[in-house]
Amino acid sequence: MFERYTQKARRVIFGAVYVARRVGSPMLETEHLLLGLLREDKSLARRFLGSPWAAETVLKKIEQIKPAQEKISGSFEVPLSSESKRALAFAAEEADLFSSKSICTQHVLLGLLREADCLAAKTLSEGGMDLASIREELRRAPHDESATESFFREGGPLPEDVVELQTRVRSIKTRIEEAIATNDFSKAKSCSDEEAKERDKLYLLYRKYGLTDWIFE
Repeated sequence: MFERYTQKARRVIFGAVYVARRVGSPMLETEHLLLGLLREDKSLARRFLGSPWAAETVLKKIEQIKPAQEKISGSFEVPLSSESKRALAFAAEEADLFSSKSICTQHVLLGLLREADCLAAKTLSEGGMDLASIREELRRAPHDESATESFFREGGPLPEDVVELQTRVRSIKTRIEEAIATNDFSKAKSCSDEEAKERDKLYLLYRKYGLTDWIFE
């Protein structure tokens, strides 16, 4: 299903699955896709929502509407909801409209906006985004998802156990990216499950130290 997706767009899907599991959802909803998108492509988040850390603000808004449930443990498939299926189908159509052979993160964003009644689109609308203007802006200046940017937070040094676990998670993410690049989705899923376990530990450390703004690091 995701053969046309760029590596970064595929990582958006894996990230969305993690978010869905994290909040105890049995389905992968559009808000999970949005959070996966903003978490994975911080340049896109900064361009259209004003901050590379927009995922954290969006998560807080979503939790006010749909509070997180108890996390579902174990490794399992998270099926796409009907709205998510339509949004991803729209993303493919947007790629075609842009004469792009690949489905990129910008097309996923447009696909979510086209599913106008979903929670993701409503959240984006509240942030001042609408389909027509975003599409026009992307036609004027296409988003380069391959551009490498580093974003750094201001603040004091992190606890050693947090830094150690962050390093471990980044190492696993690198293995996921390598697996996705070679279309080894079985290995990517296995690594993603491993990452989810380590992120759960990291999540608890963030809560322990009051680092609520680092949830999507």
